[in-house]
Amino acid sequence: MDFNIISPLLITEAHLTASNILEDEYPDWDAATTFAAGDLVLSTVTHRVYESMQDSNLDNDPTVDDGTWWLDLRATNRWSAFDNRRTNPARRADAITYSIVPTMDCDAISLWGLNAGEVRIAVWDGATKIYDETFVMVDRGNVVSSYTWFWGGVVYARHKVLNGFPGYIGHRIDITISAPGGMAEVGNIILGRNYLLGTVMDGVEVQHVSHSRKEYDQYGDEMLVPRGSTRKITIPLRVPTIQGPRVMTVISEVDGLVVSFYGSPTGGLYGVEGLGFVDDHTQPLDAAGDSVFTLVLKTLK
Repeated sequence: MDFNIISPLLITEAHLTASNILEDEYPDWDAATTFAAGDLVLSTVTHRVYESMQDSNLDNDPTVDDGTWWLDLRATNRWSAFDNRRTNPARRADAITYSIVPTMDCDAISLWGLNAGEVRIAVWDGATKIYDETFVMVDRGNVVSSYTWFWGGVVYARHKVLNGFPGYIGHRIDITISAPGGMAEVGNIILGRNYLLGTVMDGVEVQHVSHSRKEYDQYGDEMLVPRGSTRKITIPLRVPTIQGPRVMTVISEVDGLVVSFYGSPTGGLYGVEGLGFVDDHTQPLDAAGDSVFTLVLKTLK
């Protein structure tokens, strides 16, 4: 199984040309309005939601505030799909649409934290549609017995990875996330350039990291405080030694960036897929031919 990483295009207003999600879930901040503690506003400049920390909050711009008057809560609903988190999903009844015009060649896309029956990706070169594919999000991996086949219910996949489509500079990429009759959601979208790093070897470690806490009440009884979890993934990769500099260059380029990584774009992703960052990379070289590199990645909530 090959291992891939997607180097992201950082989405800005110049890239996001259209969406059916409006930035109107809260009023836009107005310098002439006095806000009370707890009032919520948004800024269409920063695409963030802010909470007033005090009463009599007048003419204090939340986009430059130091936390005295405003608390920066999260991205707006329209921009939640690009805030490098899965726990603050973009949400809209029935369907979500985004149109993105990349400023670099993008041959891969990944969508995380999905609530959808179908995902459709279409690519336009001017007025000509050059790519159009719809993916049904039913997850058949949950069928593990005759009982689950007949009575297990329908389970939908929470992520989708696609590579090899023609997302060249100037093309328009239309993304449609459909949940007819329900609430469509997407936690994060990574659009960028796909890099094949190497072949996954035996001995992959997938570690569950719980961020929940155990506290005690006044009587000494335990109380569990759920705070979600992440994963730490340690992957040995076989790479031709001559390609060592290429792999190290790719890792250096994505250092400090939120990336998508996965083992297989179709079928099961074997638990080594995720939205996260490179934590460590050890690259011993074997002059005989192939080298085994160890890559450590951590996922984001």
